[in-house]
Amino acid sequence: MYLLVVSLKTLSMPKFLLFVLCCFSSQLIAQGNIHYIANEGILIESGNHRLLIDALFDDYYEDYLHPSKDLIKAVNEKKSPYQKIDLFLSTHAHRDHFYSKMVANFLIAHSETKFISTQQAIDSLARHTTLFNTIAPQLTSYTKGMNWQKNENGEIIIGSAFVRHGGKQNYNVDNLIFVLDVNGKKILHLGDAEMDISHFHKLRLQNEAIDVALVPYWFLAYSPGIEIISQQIRPAQLIAIHYPKVGDPKSLKLIRENFPDAVVFMKTGEKVEF
Repeated sequence: MYLLVVSLKTLSMPKFLLFVLCCFSSQLIAQGNIHYIANEGILIESGNHRLLIDALFDDYYEDYLHPSKDLIKAVNEKKSPYQKIDLFLSTHAHRDHFYSKMVANFLIAHSETKFISTQQAIDSLARHTTLFNTIAPQLTSYTKGMNWQKNENGEIIIGSAFVRHGGKQNYNVDNLIFVLDVNGKKILHLGDAEMDISHFHKLRLQNEAIDVALVPYWFLAYSPGIEIISQQIRPAQLIAIHYPKVGDPKSLKLIRENFPDAVVFMKTGEKVEF
């Protein structure tokens, strides 16, 4: 803590008022945190709002970090900071982003939470849980298409669009990207979007004024991902996600060269302020 002493004799009244406003203006702007859970899973905190994205799954894919049993227990027992969750978003129904049984258990514990994802994820919940009728009122799926769709949940504005999943073997998996407007801050999450610049031209993300972008780490290391970030997304803050447990030193070196200010999420509990 710092003590700032100013002589009022040196400041006229207008200058003094301006000084006070400058000192405290940062406290008037809504601030938030993004907490890393695992792989592409995050918790967003801003004001009274909390949102989860791609946050509950098991170790089915061993290459990627997964939430610990203690973390899952804390989430389902509504321990801080998981006591009240406004929204739970899943970009797609791959097991390193979404596990239907875990998501269903979460929604039973958090009846206040709205869940938004692809119809494939909703269908997976219907197939793999006996709790589907109980949680059905909490569920929303978006119609597939390349155009932006808008939804509101209280003060939170959710923009979403389908962008093809990376890798031809995954083209049958519907992948959503999200732009969230939370307390005036815009947060982008790409899920596993294909690194195809033509997709992003259509989305015109450069007009969104993105405050924080959460992007698969390979976008930061290789073209055309570098151009997609620099020309289309243009975020004020950049976070790399989906980094493997064993690491990828070659890509990490390139990320440091291409985007030296970017944060690469690697360990559960890491946090970025926005």
